[in-house]
Amino acid sequence: MRLISIIPDFHPKDDAVLLARAEALKPELIYTPYPAPQACSLNGEALPPEEMEHTPLSKGDVLLLDYGRHLVGRLTLTLDCAGSHQDAPAFLQLDLAEVTGELEENPEDYNGWLSCSWIQRERVHVDQLPAQLPLERRYAFRYVRLTVLDTSPKYQLLVKRAAAVAESSADWNALEKHTYKDPMLQRIAEASLNTLADCTQLVLEDGPKRDRRLWLGDLALQALAHYTSFKSMKLIRRCLYLFAGSRFPDGRMGANVFTEPQVEVDDTFLADYALMFPIALRDYVKQTGDAETLRELLAPALEQVDLIADGLDGDGLVTAESAQSSFIDWSDGLNRAAALQGVLICACEACAELCLQAQDGERSKRYTALAERLRGAARRAWWSEEAGCFLIGGQAAIHSQVWLTLADAMPQGRAGQAMKKALETPGAPEMQTPYMHHYYLMALMRAGQWQEAEDHLRAYWGSMIENGADTFWECWNPADPAGSPYGGRIVNSYCHAWSCTPVYVLTLLEKHREEEEGGSL
Repeated sequence: MRLISIIPDFHPKDDAVLLARAEALKPELIYTPYPAPQACSLNGEALPPEEMEHTPLSKGDVLLLDYGRHLVGRLTLTLDCAGSHQDAPAFLQLDLAEVTGELEENPEDYNGWLSCSWIQRERVHVDQLPAQLPLERRYAFRYVRLTVLDTSPKYQLLVKRAAAVAESSADWNALEKHTYKDPMLQRIAEASLNTLADCTQLVLEDGPKRDRRLWLGDLALQALAHYTSFKSMKLIRRCLYLFAGSRFPDGRMGANVFTEPQVEVDDTFLADYALMFPIALRDYVKQTGDAETLRELLAPALEQVDLIADGLDGDGLVTAESAQSSFIDWSDGLNRAAALQGVLICACEACAELCLQAQDGERSKRYTALAERLRGAARRAWWSEEAGCFLIGGQAAIHSQVWLTLADAMPQGRAGQAMKKALETPGAPEMQTPYMHHYYLMALMRAGQWQEAEDHLRAYWGSMIENGADTFWECWNPADPAGSPYGGRIVNSYCHAWSCTPVYVLTLLEKHREEEEGGSL
């Protein structure tokens, strides 16, 4: 599955009033200096950071800098020379990486379907030393590898300073700190917050390395994490207005929105992402009681459901065309119809709540009735009593069980069994992303399997921690650590918004434990 869409002569439908609202909500970035790396090595041997500025580098030398945590921001090198007068440019290669695995791959070998221009490699000539070398681009990195491609026999290079400045609009001072008794859960919570903060820029970015823009599916999850942490309510509101303010000509919301050099919806449509808008708006209104935003964004929210519901087949099921235009997860061979049916039901329920909040009881009843019709259609078409789960074209996919559990379409008391059955079915599509694993956690909790949810959180996100993560990754299958949906892990995002939700899930788990057992995590 590739998420590339090119619509010739595409003209978005823009709403100047809504876009002006979004612009007025643009946050200020907070800048945090990291004046020096925490650790260094030269040609694979440890080098105390304080010795770096006195260590001459010649052709072929490799200096590796570790800043101790994932950063999103700018890097400036202060360079000088030792030996005779500089008689040729210093020719340098800089590789910036979120994880060390990126440094193990040769960018020249990458041949995937995403642009190789996302690879964070720079080659520069420095004609005169001493010099300040500010790198123009904003990077997402923890590690910087400087390779001296050449100097000359007459002089050597000195790296006097390697200063970074991190950028984020998340305010750590606004965070109510919480400590978990379990050391692994504490590390998971910290990495979750780091992920969320580094994706919190002028919009809630999906990944600060790639794609560095606002995606709807990611927004819905980032907002949940913010409600229990940094509480960037104005920024969440800004993102909602951006999606409503630039849409497809027929009113559909794009899967993502560009904000530079001007706001423009991407010509990529994902049905399940569009349906996340009323869900995200419902969650925002619940948190804030913001009547003005509800009034201004209710119509575009309802429209996302109406456009897909109007295309249901005669049995009340989403069409194959709608299913094929959905993401759900990076799972090859997945039949997405049942999962999309579940997303649509959840969106209907969100619309019903929004209409009720807007004091439109009649429309609220219509969306509630539509949700019930969709549930019945799903059970009649796909539930197999013999298999004990939903089968779609003979496929027992965990994705189907999860979304129909969240949609309350599962026969009573059967959700836990159905999800277990799907996970144990040989050859069934597997979950490939933290995005899908988040919804699996939510479905486990919906089914009353709270301990199983906690265990899975610890096992799945914890396995990233055990593999060196200090922010959570875009795609992760513990059985295939080098896996990538793009044709090479060097373009994978290792700080990704849809992976940030453990801080939210942990809050739910702790609240449940306090209510049921009187204890804490």
